Amino acid sequence: MTTRFPVLAVLLGLGSFLFLGQAQAAAQESFQSPLGRYVDTLRANRPDPVAERIASLCQISILHVQPRYAFANDEAGKWRIVQSLPKAYDQLEMDLVNTAEVWQSSGGTLVEEWNAALDVGGFQRTLYCFDGTGMLKVMDATNYQIPEDGKLWGMHEQWVRSGDTAFRNTILFHYVGLMDERIPHPKLDEGYRKYVASWGRKPPRLMRISELKFPAALLK
Repeated sequence: MTTRFPVLAVLLGLGSFLFLGQAQAAAQESFQSPLGRYVDTLRANRPDPVAERIASLCQISILHVQPRYAFANDEAGKWRIVQSLPKAYDQLEMDLVNTAEVWQSSGGTLVEEWNAALDVGGFQRTLYCFDGTGMLKVMDATNYQIPEDGKLWGMHEQWVRSGDTAFRNTILFHYVGLMDERIPHPKLDEGYRKYVASWGRKPPRLMRISELKFPAALLK
């Protein structure tokens, strides 16, 4: 499943500035967006409830595992290991953002990856669960859009491997809001209708964790 954003000249315009005092002179922009919400959970040292649910589904324990992080913020999408995703996010240099959080335990590996194009209001979160051999076991994907009218909507679905190679659709394609709550079918213009028709609804292929092309240190 690839990340695709509609070509719309839409600026988020949803930021508010928070001043952090003498310890940090620079202002920090806090977006009311899915990615901003996720970063705020990390900032508050709280676990992402979506990651917790997927970890439980995969029977991977992450409560006592220290995650590792990677961040990319250039046109090439080049990953670099970071100690703090919130600090990296606070120093954005361009509108293309990629983040990764990785938990590894004896049961396997859980990955939460975000891809965002802030200038057009497009965000995709993908959670991958890999078994102990490094093969994909679960994929949970949500693609959020913030149109020009500011009424966010997203598309969500989940696939779980059954047997050696086949995936079954355990959460059928549906629409969600900012807090991942189910919402009715949003009113979409022609461009968004075509985009929705192109997204998801097909099982992922059986893939290895190495295909995510992360830095080796992230998966050590």
